[in-house]
Amino acid sequence: MKKERLGILVLIILYSVGLTAMFIPGLRSHVLPLSAYTLLISFLVLLNAYRWKNEVLLASALVFTIGFAVEWIGVHTSMLFGTYWYGANLGPKLLHVPLIIGVNWAMLSALTSAIGSKIFKQLAFQVLGSALLMTAMDWLMEPVAVSSDFWHWKNGIIPVYNFVCWFLVSLVTNWIFIKIGKPKVNNTSVALFILLVLFFTIQLLL
Repeated sequence: MKKERLGILVLIILYSVGLTAMFIPGLRSHVLPLSAYTLLISFLVLLNAYRWKNEVLLASALVFTIGFAVEWIGVHTSMLFGTYWYGANLGPKLLHVPLIIGVNWAMLSALTSAIGSKIFKQLAFQVLGSALLMTAMDWLMEPVAVSSDFWHWKNGIIPVYNFVCWFLVSLVTNWIFIKIGKPKVNNTSVALFILLVLFFTIQLLL
């Protein structure tokens, strides 16, 4: 319990400092390149809250691979999501795709599948609800990501096709977590989900 509280405290400090820095011009440019590390720490805290269970680790590895693969297809062919490219603020890249993007898919899938599993009892509704929630998260993130030089869209327009693809891929990744990882809602997952929503919502509104 103490470790969980410590992890939540780390997340609160991490996102509070990061959000504050977003509105200070002199700091923003220095903090944005650290975004990949913020995501990595967030995911590690979440995995620690799940006590590094083999099922969660296996689901995370599968979703990381799928997430990275679909982003590679999207960047190199535009067949998925639309025509876009990654900027400089998401850390090291492999084949023009930031490695952290696979972690992002795994983390968001873990969070939304846990929430979907808590709300609904039937598997079909769990997967559907989780995928819708994850797509809503992408809708929230997109404008902030573009302004933060995470990624950019052709002609500066976020296509509806992006959200369609996000939903379809999220059906697969959330199904994997629900069937294999079986993550449960805990204090850390709730805190991280709320912090992410607040982090992007506040930037959109201000």
